[in-house]
Amino acid sequence: MPTVLFEKDCGRTFVPERFALLLATGGLGLCLCAPVFAQDLGGLRGVSGDDTAQDVADPKAEIILPDDDAVFTPTRALPVPAVGPLQTGSVGEEGNPYAALGTPLGSFVLRSTLDLGLNGKRESGSNTLSGEGSLQLDLESDWSRHALDISAFGRLQRGLSGDDTLEPEGTINATGRLDIGASTTLTGRLGYSYALDDPQSAAFIAATDPGLIPVVTGVNDPPTQTFSGSLALRQEVGRLYGEGELSVEHSMYGDAELSDATVIPQSDLDNTMIDGRLRAGIEASAVFSPFIEATYGVRRMRETPDSGGLDRNSVRYGLRLGTGIDLGEKLNGEISAGYLREDIADSALADIAGVSVDATFNWSPRRETDVTLDLSTSTETSGGTSESGALLYAANLGVTHRVRANLTAEAGFGAEYRDADGSADEVTLNADAALTFWFNRFAGLRTRVGHEETLSSDPAQRGRTTSAYVGLRLQR
Repeated sequence: MPTVLFEKDCGRTFVPERFALLLATGGLGLCLCAPVFAQDLGGLRGVSGDDTAQDVADPKAEIILPDDDAVFTPTRALPVPAVGPLQTGSVGEEGNPYAALGTPLGSFVLRSTLDLGLNGKRESGSNTLSGEGSLQLDLESDWSRHALDISAFGRLQRGLSGDDTLEPEGTINATGRLDIGASTTLTGRLGYSYALDDPQSAAFIAATDPGLIPVVTGVNDPPTQTFSGSLALRQEVGRLYGEGELSVEHSMYGDAELSDATVIPQSDLDNTMIDGRLRAGIEASAVFSPFIEATYGVRRMRETPDSGGLDRNSVRYGLRLGTGIDLGEKLNGEISAGYLREDIADSALADIAGVSVDATFNWSPRRETDVTLDLSTSTETSGGTSESGALLYAANLGVTHRVRANLTAEAGFGAEYRDADGSADEVTLNADAALTFWFNRFAGLRTRVGHEETLSSDPAQRGRTTSAYVGLRLQR
């Protein structure tokens, strides 16, 4: 029969040595478990401090000690599970106390970010100052099956140093995923973008020829609008998987204005690209998933021939081999290499062809640090009378590091190589760095500096731009 120690008024006696041993053991256990208790107590909601103290130090709690003749049998201690971060409503994404909480909208969560500030730029030896405002909206579904994500971004710049030109740009994208079965997924995407770009049509190039007298120049950056949509189906059969996708992209180019008040339409650059893609792969291991992918597409111009008298309709096709890589949250992505070619209908224009390299990687080398790498190869058209277009290679590296809970540092590096047919090749290099200091969860100070340089054998294509930005960031 074990000896039970109660309060003094119960009439029992106790042994001082055992009581001392009990106190020492309890004190050691309390020291080891103090961090866990602190987290648990800090995460409690709706429990008063008095109630908690009463539960911990109840004077009527009984302590049971074994008899002197009891025989102990050693047993293996059960492993103690790791204590992870508490999931409470007051902590945002990944435990970041300064992350946007978002606004619940039914079964969706809306997150918004507003930036307001000043942007200084030095380009071609001249300095400009402009006011800048941008808004980012992200709407994400919170469903057990299927998914729908909608994102929108808009930016406005207006000159403050003499040139009060308004420069707008924006994008909106929607992605929906339908889980048809355990191994079948249907994904649809819709997109729209609006941006200002340099004039490119053959009529504009002819009208602004430097050899003409008097000299005429362009005075605006015409808008370019792009509408896109795609539908993709993925089917898994054991370790094998297949993907098929059909995508459509339509581009529209705005009018160019000249210094002599002439307006030149660029509708001859409008085109529609229809692409088909097939991929077959196998999950060879838990890490590697090799695949083979073939693409075929057609480009149809709105006007044939264009203002330069050329037929720029084309057929594009490609083949590439690659593999997906999955090492969990530390490293994941895919890499591939192959061949890409675009055959142009007009015999006066050379076809665009070359080796293609594509990759997407997400890497987390250490806690609070994320690195992204993107490599892409694509073709682009041109409006020059002797230019077919170019094969464009692009590389972008981004690094994000949370220095402190309320201080985030970002850096980005980019490079583009435009392998042009019929004109000088171009290399564009850019780098930027940014810091965001949060005053609280909803407001912070953001600064950014950037530099871009274009290198080319044609002096007219060379350029150098340096910019700096400081402003207020608000989020919800």
